Amino acid sequence: MSTRKANFVTLDELVDEVGIDVVRYFFVMRSMNAHLDFDLDLAADQSDKNPVFYLQYAHARICNIISRANDMGVGLNDSFDPSLLEHGDEIALLKYMSRFPDVLELAYENLEPQTIANYLQELSARFHKFYSHCRVITDDEQLTISRIAVIHASKIILANGFKILGISAPERM
Repeated sequence: MSTRKANFVTLDELVDEVGIDVVRYFFVMRSMNAHLDFDLDLAADQSDKNPVFYLQYAHARICNIISRANDMGVGLNDSFDPSLLEHGDEIALLKYMSRFPDVLELAYENLEPQTIANYLQELSARFHKFYSHCRVITDDEQLTISRIAVIHASKIILANGFKILGISAPERM
């Protein structure tokens, strides 16, 4: 809405233009006490500049990796060896994932869902960094199984965060 130009966009028009996930996320990613500038160009962008696309792309990428591993006969296995996870980006991702329950509690206690949105943005960034430095599907089957466990845990956290925020968790993009 622009008061100077005397024009406005309804919420229905906004949803039609960029989709419900983007609208929900853009409204929830800011504190209710903060001024909201809804950047329509950013909201419509289908790149990693758009925070919703960035989050959903992380989830879809994880789903794709898990699907490829399953096709190769390597899937989630409860008997993975955590001692194989020694790369710095793996450790950083695992440590960050362990904070999710505390983030949920903080968001609930303070009635600030943007805490979850901010956490998911950072989790996605850490996942993408991990993915760029650590090959998940490798020639070492035990390492692959261990890394599948890591990304599966990331997928669960992303999907749960999306569900809380009312955002879809696409498996393909």
